Amino acid sequence: MARPLIAGASEGVRAALSTFIPLALVVLIAWATAGSLSGEMSDALRGAFWIWLGAHHLTFSLALPPSGIPGALSFLPLGALIFPFIAFRGALNRLHRQFDSARALNAKQRQSVIGLFFTYTLIMIIASLGSRSPDVQPRWWWAPLIVIALIVVAEFTLVVPSGTPSLLRDLTRISIIVIGGLLGIGSLFYSISLAFHFSVVRNLYAVLDAGIIGGILLTVLAILTLPNMAISALSYLLGSGFALGSGTLISPGFHQLNEIPAFPLLGAIPRQAHPYLYLGALIGIGAGVFVMTILKRTSLSQMRFGYLIFPLILTFIIFLLTWLSNGTLLGGSLSTIGPSLWQFPALFLLQISAGMGLKVAYDKWGPR
Repeated sequence: MARPLIAGASEGVRAALSTFIPLALVVLIAWATAGSLSGEMSDALRGAFWIWLGAHHLTFSLALPPSGIPGALSFLPLGALIFPFIAFRGALNRLHRQFDSARALNAKQRQSVIGLFFTYTLIMIIASLGSRSPDVQPRWWWAPLIVIALIVVAEFTLVVPSGTPSLLRDLTRISIIVIGGLLGIGSLFYSISLAFHFSVVRNLYAVLDAGIIGGILLTVLAILTLPNMAISALSYLLGSGFALGSGTLISPGFHQLNEIPAFPLLGAIPRQAHPYLYLGALIGIGAGVFVMTILKRTSLSQMRFGYLIFPLILTFIIFLLTWLSNGTLLGGSLSTIGPSLWQFPALFLLQISAGMGLKVAYDKWGPR
């Protein structure tokens, strides 16, 4: 029993170092080239730990200077999760090969995964507690849940392609196609808006005046935040819109926004309401028609309430993506950023259900 646990623990250390060391090097290079006379290396290392924790979507409690007003940082780049995901997928793949070439988890593999979980979680907790300051407090209690989620997703991507039941495999593939297609449409819409408002993006870069190294890092951060923007763009297209601060709403029919924070990607935000874009609801309805067409070719059509289950699954995925993509940026006027946690999923469920219903009605009463 000790050997699998030790192997899992070793992979946990390896995964943590493989993600932390590159980030730490980038932060130290940026610190060294910034030319600050007041900063210390300990501050740079603390910042490296905060960036590493933020890449895992671990949020922070803040005491905003100079008054110490409570705040939070939970709006984090969704794309940064690719780095720990790749590390976990590699660790699990090596553990699979070490203890059994079969894909299904056996006893030794389960023990090794337990060792991986506890080691990585412990590292995250130590990094959270060791890097905290009077102004910034990483919420270390999220670490176990984050590690479990990453392990489950990474393991699932290893298991599904081989020998899972056909129903689960079909539902997984259809979910990926539908959600991926919708996010692709959101990304395309965001890219078009970014092109139309490129002068605003350029002005925001000029206002920040980050220098060469800072500009590169800012661009990398912007790229990692693109998934957040795609989800907000999809919410805008489907009609629920998104917020960019307390009391704000940007949707096709409403444009209530005081000012744009100095972040280049936000330059793509529409400057006024565009009611004709409520036609974007047809995208959600069309997704429902597509889903119903595909589901009829799977074994889910034989289940009594099969057609009722899948829209709920898709809505739950949308809810998770919304939860991960929105949050609070420091607090105060930016305490709410992103789509609504309930309005966007509820509207999505309504539209996709309507599309599925239209497909059923057409098949039943439409021309033969």
